[in-house]
Amino acid sequence: MPYQLNPITPEKAGIPSSAVIAFIDKLREKKIVLHSLLLVKDGKLLTEAYWKPFDKYFKHRMYSTSKSFVSVAIGILIGEGRLSLNDKAMSFFTDKMPKDASPLLKMTTIRDLLRMATPYTLGATYSPNDPDWVDTLFTAETSHYPGMIFHYDTTATTMLCMIIKRITGLDFIDYLKEKLFPYIGISPNTTCIKTPCGYDWGGSGVLCTPRDLARFATICLNMGKYENKQLVPEWYMREATSKQIDNRSTENHLETSQGYGYQFWCTRNNGFATLGMGCQVSLNLPEYGFSLVTTGDTQSVSEAYAAYVFPAFWDIIYPHLQKRATLPENKDEYKALMDKISSLSLPVCDGDMTSHIAKEISGRVYKLQDNPMKIESVKFIFSGDEGEMLYTNATGDHSISFGFGHQVKGEFPEKHYFDTYIGIPSGKGYTCYTSAAWGMSDSLFIYCYAVDKYFGKIKMNFVFRDNMISVFMQKNAEWFFDEYQGFAYGKYE
Repeated sequence: MPYQLNPITPEKAGIPSSAVIAFIDKLREKKIVLHSLLLVKDGKLLTEAYWKPFDKYFKHRMYSTSKSFVSVAIGILIGEGRLSLNDKAMSFFTDKMPKDASPLLKMTTIRDLLRMATPYTLGATYSPNDPDWVDTLFTAETSHYPGMIFHYDTTATTMLCMIIKRITGLDFIDYLKEKLFPYIGISPNTTCIKTPCGYDWGGSGVLCTPRDLARFATICLNMGKYENKQLVPEWYMREATSKQIDNRSTENHLETSQGYGYQFWCTRNNGFATLGMGCQVSLNLPEYGFSLVTTGDTQSVSEAYAAYVFPAFWDIIYPHLQKRATLPENKDEYKALMDKISSLSLPVCDGDMTSHIAKEISGRVYKLQDNPMKIESVKFIFSGDEGEMLYTNATGDHSISFGFGHQVKGEFPEKHYFDTYIGIPSGKGYTCYTSAAWGMSDSLFIYCYAVDKYFGKIKMNFVFRDNMISVFMQKNAEWFFDEYQGFAYGKYE
């Protein structure tokens, strides 16, 4: 049977429910926007929390946690004898390799890619506008011997995905669906964003549920063994999840400078982690058979998992793991935890729900001077505890609806952002949740969260004085919302 993740109380794992409450409260205090939180011990769920509108069925973008999935696929391929750590990476791209290819690149091995010890100068050789990412492998600058210095490089993972497909004929996700996922219960509809040239983008693109990530973490904790079947070579998993290269030269944070394995991060207290932008995380402690799993969107908070999530875990949850004792059931504390979990939701914009000027400015059309967002005009309509922003920019006439004190679900009006393939417009708007508040009587804030295959946030501030309006927009998103950044001003005429 696949990993069932049967629920237990925290107390059965030796952790007080009150400690889990304190952990959640600490993250909320720091304004860390999580979407899910799972605590797993010995394959059992002692906490499963979702911030509405998210639930256990939502296929969440894993960003760079995807890299660890790629590593496991490589390990399986090595176990089958179809690849070795010492194989030269470029031997799989002879059809693309120019005669004058960098000798440093020719030296690069599979092990170098896994350890992010490539000879490239930049952290990625490609941009979203490059039609063939394979070509960029040979045109990007190389600057040092491979295999010696850690430098975070998503190109390394992209190359590994390409190599898997060139060997097997399968994208790496389809390969894992054949070799791993059915045994441990990972959803068969797990997918991956693709590069413009058609490969799975394992550097950032996996979409799966938080429970799927918990199952993946569990097989990694078990060093690739499920029941009596060794799905991934044990020696490979031990190497992959332990320090294979020193990463202090580029990683300055305590939590991320403990060393790097094969697309896994080493952590304090003899653990290892999968880390993805926005708090797509599994923190795994083999000594205790324990995993902390989170998803979220913390792009506006630099390294939120390293600065806040991990320290809170070490301070609040970890001390109870060390005691390794089952605690007596505490019905009151457990009920308080369940009540806490049931109340969780995507945070709304802070501030007042009403302003005395709302009625005055509702329906006014403000003409804006030339601005980076190319917004020509904007109008607000307020009705009860909701509102609508109508505006014209370079892509046409648009509207965004928002709620005061609650989120309004909608479709973001821009239709040229990416979908399944990087670089190819989706033709539809991303699902978004938007709320608003008055920071001061004349200052309106609107927060818009993209909740789709791509996650991001726009913060918008509109200040009204007499007939004038000033605007500031700031986005936290990778490769979209770019036209929603900057200042603008204008008048009601």
